[in-house]
Amino acid sequence: MRFATALLLLSSLEVVVAHVGHPDWQLKTPKHAPGLHAFHAAKQQESLADRRADAAVLLWNDEAQLTFNVNPKTGGSLTGKYPAYTFTQPLDHFDPSNNVTFEQRYWFSTKYYKPPSHRKEGEKTVVYVLDSGETNAEGRLPYLDHGILDILAGATGGISVVLEHRYYGKSYPPRSVISPPGPYWDSDAMRFLNNTQALEDSANFVRQIKFPGVEEDLTGGPNKTRWISYGGSYPGARSAHLRVLYPELFTGAIASSAVVQAIEDYPEYMYPIARGAEASCAQAIQAAVAGFDSIAVPLSKAARHEQRDAFLEIMGTPNLTHVADLANLWAAPLGSFQALNWDASISSQPFWDSFCGNITAATDRSAQLMRQGNAHNLSLPKETYQYAAFIRDNFADDCLRETQGTAQASVADLCFGTYNYTDARQTTTLNAGHSWVFQTCQTWGYFQSAPPEPTPGHPAGPKLISSLIDHNYSTEVCRQGYLPGKHYNLPAHPNISEVNALGGFALSTTNLALIDGQYDPWRPACAHSEEYAFGGARSDTLERPFKLIPDCWHHCDENSLPVAQRDNEPPRIKAIHQEQVEFVKHWLHMP
Repeated sequence: MRFATALLLLSSLEVVVAHVGHPDWQLKTPKHAPGLHAFHAAKQQESLADRRADAAVLLWNDEAQLTFNVNPKTGGSLTGKYPAYTFTQPLDHFDPSNNVTFEQRYWFSTKYYKPPSHRKEGEKTVVYVLDSGETNAEGRLPYLDHGILDILAGATGGISVVLEHRYYGKSYPPRSVISPPGPYWDSDAMRFLNNTQALEDSANFVRQIKFPGVEEDLTGGPNKTRWISYGGSYPGARSAHLRVLYPELFTGAIASSAVVQAIEDYPEYMYPIARGAEASCAQAIQAAVAGFDSIAVPLSKAARHEQRDAFLEIMGTPNLTHVADLANLWAAPLGSFQALNWDASISSQPFWDSFCGNITAATDRSAQLMRQGNAHNLSLPKETYQYAAFIRDNFADDCLRETQGTAQASVADLCFGTYNYTDARQTTTLNAGHSWVFQTCQTWGYFQSAPPEPTPGHPAGPKLISSLIDHNYSTEVCRQGYLPGKHYNLPAHPNISEVNALGGFALSTTNLALIDGQYDPWRPACAHSEEYAFGGARSDTLERPFKLIPDCWHHCDENSLPVAQRDNEPPRIKAIHQEQVEFVKHWLHMP
């Protein structure tokens, strides 16, 4: 069953495994199959029905990252502290004949706000709005409570807002009024999810919002209240685009890990992982995958089929129909790298350390699998068996045990198969995965595939996933998961030019900060891209801040510690937060 959520990204992306895409999970609202985001024991305890409902291809994004980057001590308590409000948005901003609306959720804090009676004569206030991007915005509330919004508002006396993106969380129209008849979120029902409409949502919000309990008119515009947009990953690109397209509404924007360049095929996602991981771990991943491909890829000879079947038996998946689905499962641990964080309480570090530790050293399980392989005359490196043991222990065996005795012809296909698109086509409850994959197919791309074969003069990057994860495999969900509708068909290829026409790697304007992490898997699509932008060949100024955070990952400036604990932040994080306050004050002409 091949449908999942994305960690690509940016969402800037929240992610699906064949689409290791967006850029941002920091995610866990939708269900995930074991081969995607089941990195914690809690994930392994999900019901079988939940786990197999979303079997998918690689699409890492923010939604996926949020699976890791949620502090259990605070993450669930903030919805009580910050109630959700709604703002009525037109479903179609550009067709006056369409009178359908939906309620867009938002949350706000007036913790540091000073009403006019408490301000000096001529003193203005500021509103900071964080774009939640491709996930349920409730997961962004820590940034309102004690993250980047709290830092900036505290330094300047402003109001902070988290704004939910259309078609995510609970910010979407009744399906029945936009695509009758039928209960499914099909192509017709999804057709109003696009960049143009979503950007206008944010602009319309700024023009018309009236905050409950706040008497002052805080709407934006010329000679009105100043607004600054913040976004990380896919929302980071949106923040940059809002500053470019609506300069009269947004005084400034901070674009963190902003995927400013849309890219259809994105093998580069893996390159910063190889650069940032310990050398022994990166080497072990590549050696393991090379061993996998030595059996799985060249299938022209009967002997190769025999070896492939023997390897599938070693993996506990002898009846798996498509070996590419096993390759997809093998890629699952890699998405946890983007969820590394300087704050140990929300970092994926324990999982990543376990992964690297197990694939770089022999275990009883890997020794057992090696003996099985030797009995079948398989000539594989030790790293392949060590990687296989980790996948079995952490992903495969749990689902395979639970599905024994089912009527399914292949238990392995039930757990890890991605070629049955019934669930994607028959989605009755909108979820972040369904929405983000639609956006990647429509506009953004970021299909995470293996790198091309290198030749002299045409180098390729590190190979951390199997060659079986190619363009065709990664994009099949677009062709089969969202069938042509009466009113809308997805394009044959994502319309990446729509995004890149706004500047792409060269995107720049005054009062726009571009901030990236040194080892962010989304950095190759950001302004600090080593592959396409010389690593960031720009000057860093107060008017056009351009920051690269050393030894950091995906929008790692977005989170912070509570005020009383901020002295405990690492020096590089304290530095970037101080610099953000400095340049924002410069934009606002504050001392």
